Amino acid sequence: MRLVKLSLVTALAVGSFSALNAKPLEEAIKNVDFTGELRYRYEDNSENNGQIGDISSVSGKQDHRIRVRLGLKADVGDGFKIFGQAQYANDKAAGYINSNTPDGRTPTNKPFNLRQAYLQYDLADYGFGLVLGRQELGTIWTSDFVGTAAKAIYSPADGISIAAFAVDSFEENTGDSDAISVSKLNLLPNAAQQAAINSRIYEYNMYGAAFLGKDIGGSGFDANIWFAQLMKTATFYAADLAYTLPLGEQDSWKLRFTYMGNNVDNSFNELLGDIADSGQLFNLYGTVNLYGFDGTLGGIMYGKKNKVTINTIEDTGSAGLNVIGREILYGRGSWTGISNGQTTLAYASVGYTLPGDFRIGLRGVIGGTSDTLTTGQGSTGGGDKSEYVLDLDYKYSNNLKFFGWYSILNYDNKVYGTSKRDAVRLQAAYTF
Repeated sequence: MRLVKLSLVTALAVGSFSALNAKPLEEAIKNVDFTGELRYRYEDNSENNGQIGDISSVSGKQDHRIRVRLGLKADVGDGFKIFGQAQYANDKAAGYINSNTPDGRTPTNKPFNLRQAYLQYDLADYGFGLVLGRQELGTIWTSDFVGTAAKAIYSPADGISIAAFAVDSFEENTGDSDAISVSKLNLLPNAAQQAAINSRIYEYNMYGAAFLGKDIGGSGFDANIWFAQLMKTATFYAADLAYTLPLGEQDSWKLRFTYMGNNVDNSFNELLGDIADSGQLFNLYGTVNLYGFDGTLGGIMYGKKNKVTINTIEDTGSAGLNVIGREILYGRGSWTGISNGQTTLAYASVGYTLPGDFRIGLRGVIGGTSDTLTTGQGSTGGGDKSEYVLDLDYKYSNNLKFFGWYSILNYDNKVYGTSKRDAVRLQAAYTF
């Protein structure tokens, strides 16, 4: 290797020349879009019996959660864009001393991590787009799950898109993720089955396609049809249909039906000791918004009696299940990710938005889970269930929103009796 030594005068001259040829900051960032989210959450819960299970949602005591996401997308020309997003989501400062924070102290030594990094190519004249790299998967079975994937989208007409995707690897489970993990599988009868699901569910590639229709032909009708193959695990298919009828400038009535089904691979069932089976989920609800009031009424059924089924791959997916209570879909037995037995629930909500964008609402869910995998509907979460929720929302601006809820969740199990769980979440989120 040849080394070149520069004198001080020469170095200053080179630096001056470089500065003269550098782009002004305004010009350098004119094709760069910055996005971000700053979110603070306070969470707490208490349970009198311990049989409901901390699958996810609010699982800690006096937790202060901070999440920061910072992203930028650079338009590099000829239809190519590069996107990168850094995330800080390791903070879980507990005011309550437990095994995760044995001294109850605040961690300040956690780093930012690279959450997304992908190359995007758009052929706008032909309605074609391609995304390659680490990205949010955006499927009906995931919420904001990230994976290393390739995604192609073709839009032949307004409101209609056809997508194809291939996922090479899924995001590792983190404290801010609602992915399936051993710690969330304590609802299964034995540790071997817990380990089997955890090692298999994200081990293999996933391939799929979707038809996505939004307000098709200006009719107010949305239709999303999905199909995917999670290799050596299950074949997934889903339909998400909705119709919106305008009742005024800001008022509307909406009816939505979701079906999610799958066929479990035989090798996956054998791995679980023949307790797994193909799953189906049906959800139907109607929502009305009128003169500041809003109301929802619906019902959901998923799972299979005396069997373990997969319904979603991460969290409750993106099919509108977040209208159902706050905690009940994360509890023992009725978790939508891996459910034991058949869960049937009826739910309703009502709310009113005051002038100044402050909303107060109430939610109610009643039903139960039918499951006899263990004697007397024990540890797997069978029995009658109900949840009642108070919601508070305040929209300060399009960027800054405040949000909170208080939930009372009840289980009535033949073996363990009645369990009651109180949970609260307070949140402030700023996006740009």
